[in-house]
Amino acid sequence: MGDDGNDALHARREIEDAILRYCRGVDRCDGDLVRSAYHDDGHDDHGELFRGTVAEYVPWVLGLLRDRFTSTMHTITNLSVDVDGDTARSEAYCIAYHTLDTDAGPSLRVFGCRYVDKFENRPPVGWRIAHRRVVAEWQVEHQGRMVGLPSGMLTGRRDRTDPGYA
Repeated sequence: MGDDGNDALHARREIEDAILRYCRGVDRCDGDLVRSAYHDDGHDDHGELFRGTVAEYVPWVLGLLRDRFTSTMHTITNLSVDVDGDTARSEAYCIAYHTLDTDAGPSLRVFGCRYVDKFENRPPVGWRIAHRRVVAEWQVEHQGRMVGLPSGMLTGRRDRTDPGYA
């Protein structure tokens, strides 16, 4: 494999890292980490729910997550990346789990979507999202009794006191 192959592998790794930083950032409600996945002039498009700059998006999404849900977990499954010089298109399948309290009791919403991203490589920061579109696929909700976590286990937190920052 020549330099072009190594460059494409490096680009794919940086792109995947940015997508995973984004997921960790929204789950931990860490605005700096979410922001680090985007270029400073990046845009996010969640359809009619939100369209705007990353500077506008971060407070919107973190406010929504904190106000509506008790916890979230965003997971990435399929990822395709097409690199063309200093730009790339990616599509990442996401399954997002959201817990919340409702009048009917605890609830788990599971949301399937795709992140359709345009990435740009801009030295010195590297590959980051220039534009993201979130494409919704499905959502299910499970009402009922939430079971407790096993006694003595570390539990996740939605800030930098989370064990993942240690």
